[in-house]
Amino acid sequence: MKIKNILSGFMFMALLLLPGVSMANTYHFIDTSGNLQSMKANSSSIALDTAYQLGIHSGVMLVREGYSIPSTYIPTTGSGNYYHFIDTSGNLQGMWAVSSSVALNTAYQLGIHSGVMLVK
Repeated sequence: MKIKNILSGFMFMALLLLPGVSMANTYHFIDTSGNLQSMKANSSSIALDTAYQLGIHSGVMLVREGYSIPSTYIPTTGSGNYYHFIDTSGNLQGMWAVSSSVALNTAYQLGIHSGVMLVK
């Protein structure tokens, strides 16, 4: 009887944890050394809060499965820092902003799970 209750408890816990694992997305971000890093998280806000050594001006960017970031394109005009983000159509976009929070707040048609990632 005790073993049956214990097994039932483990199965219940596994079912609770399963949606969190299966809904995780891959995010890229720039670390404090300027290197591209990758992580899994359920949302961009969780990724932003838990990204290890997140660069001071970086944010996080959703990466679709099987999708690789094309060679970095940075226009020669603009001021501040250049950021990439994924729009609502799933396309990579870029913009200039003075900080990651400004970029996140002003990115046009920012994808629901996307964030912004410092490129330059």
